[in-house]
Amino acid sequence: MPETEPPTAGPATDGVETAPAEAALPAETVPGETEASGETEVARGWDDRIVDVAVILIYLAMAATVLARLWHGFGQLNPAANSSDPPFFEWVLRHAVRIFTHGENPFLTPRLNAPYGVNLMANTGLLGLTVPLVPVTLLFGPSVAFVLMLTLGMTATAAAWYLVLSRHLVSNRLAAAVGGAFAGFAPGIVNHTNAHPNLVAQFLIPVIVWRALSTRTVRHGIVLGLLVTWQAFINEELLFLTALATGLFVAGYAVFRPNEVRVAVLPFLRGAAAGAAVAVVLLAYPLWYQFFGPQHYHGLPDFVLGYGADLASYPAFAKLSLIGQPVADGQLAPQPEENTFLGWPLLVALLIIVIWLWRRAAVRALAVVGVVFFVLSLGASVTYRGRTVVKHAPWSWLNHLPLFDSVVPTRLGLVLVPVVAVLLGYAVEQLFRQRYGWVGGLALALALVPVIPRQLPVAPRPAVPAFFTSGDWRGYLRGDRSVLSADTTWDGNITAMNWDNATGQAYRAVGGYFLGPDWSGKGGYGPQTRPTAGLLSNVGYNGGVPPVGDEQREQARQDVRFWDAGLIVLGPGAPHADDLRATLDQLVGPGRQVDDVTIWDTSALDGS
Repeated sequence: MPETEPPTAGPATDGVETAPAEAALPAETVPGETEASGETEVARGWDDRIVDVAVILIYLAMAATVLARLWHGFGQLNPAANSSDPPFFEWVLRHAVRIFTHGENPFLTPRLNAPYGVNLMANTGLLGLTVPLVPVTLLFGPSVAFVLMLTLGMTATAAAWYLVLSRHLVSNRLAAAVGGAFAGFAPGIVNHTNAHPNLVAQFLIPVIVWRALSTRTVRHGIVLGLLVTWQAFINEELLFLTALATGLFVAGYAVFRPNEVRVAVLPFLRGAAAGAAVAVVLLAYPLWYQFFGPQHYHGLPDFVLGYGADLASYPAFAKLSLIGQPVADGQLAPQPEENTFLGWPLLVALLIIVIWLWRRAAVRALAVVGVVFFVLSLGASVTYRGRTVVKHAPWSWLNHLPLFDSVVPTRLGLVLVPVVAVLLGYAVEQLFRQRYGWVGGLALALALVPVIPRQLPVAPRPAVPAFFTSGDWRGYLRGDRSVLSADTTWDGNITAMNWDNATGQAYRAVGGYFLGPDWSGKGGYGPQTRPTAGLLSNVGYNGGVPPVGDEQREQARQDVRFWDAGLIVLGPGAPHADDLRATLDQLVGPGRQVDDVTIWDTSALDGS
């Protein structure tokens, strides 16, 4: 992206552009003037740094306010709209600790999905955040580290955009602060505080974009390659979308300013080649592990690929916006995927900004990026308030291609967040140059008020049984055998992760919440379902005690051996607990009450 461009209208004097301030300086200066000028520059530099610190502290206060309820009850509360992902991310935080304390493979964990394990490169292993937070996790636990990760993710994203805007795109600190605030606290970003820290923490994106567009030397390229590598260990999906959006921006800018781009091509290619070489060397093995290593898969589940943005979501207000509509939760987007809820006042303001600043090539290129990703975010078919209005949209031409088949289509709308942020920065800067700019500033502020974020709602998290927190489980599990939760429903698999994490991942858990291959090799959530797990899951969902005979007992024996399960545990919060207990008594033999759980020793089944 180019540096700050000339204003499209003059300052607030008479509408006529004036020469830069430097041009008005006399050719000669009196003695002592140079020293005074230097002192002034130093003072101005300190003033700018004070402003920078103040802006970042405001961002931190905003993030802490949004997440205040989680801070007040970490470990005991989940985001109300998403109880699945927090346990997973707390689990990978603990896994990062075990990389250093137990020498575990960073890319594959054996502690979930026994006996296969889970390919964490093919999941959101988040090593780019969990490894730096290892000291926090060790000292305060994964729950504190998780909330801190969300808090710093929003703060750092806003701060990074502010710094890039203020240093390279606009000359007004307030303009940069407004753009940064939107980039870090837009509805789509705040929505992902419902437990997607990988999508909240976008602080490397502006740095990567700036470094990519300003790369001129091999040294620049090496830095770019290191940044890309780090981002790949935070979220590959965002990295892919950033590459697409940046390429589209450059193509658009080249159409509008071909001479500028032509001059920069060769230096850019030299630096980009160095960056690509660095990234390829550093990411070759991790990416091989992701796509060809144990428990790899191809594509995402079909229901996820159908998550396109409803056309009506763009003018609507997100649930976590100041005047958000709770009904938006289910009708226009699944939680936590309200990526595109900009609100109609902001859409109107953006249209006016683009028309007003159309002379700027960067604005035109940004408009191209915004329109293209708006269309793609609608998914393979376009819906309006849940009703299909276009059966085959442009995304349907791409969604079966490699890499594209791993993108959740509604998340393409997240590209509009930085596009809007930069446009807001340009607009605020330009308003300061207008005689009556305060009128436009007031109108823009009114358009932004509806999308001010609200506090994240929370809900209680099921407590981990004392059987695990007290360490009593160690007296009943032999060797390195695994533990099976009697509740094998969706929630039961998440519960199994929580139990394991509470012990420091000291044993292997059967099941869990993760992405792995289904029986066909396509991506699916959770473990491949064995017959006994399917039987227990049916009881957990529907209740009732199914007929159990020799066939079911023999199948249970085979499944227990497959899982290498030493214990089956029924927790106090399991659905239809009495029916599950009766079913397992018939399959395994009478259970035993220990602390606040019922356990079944599987030694009689596997002959050990």
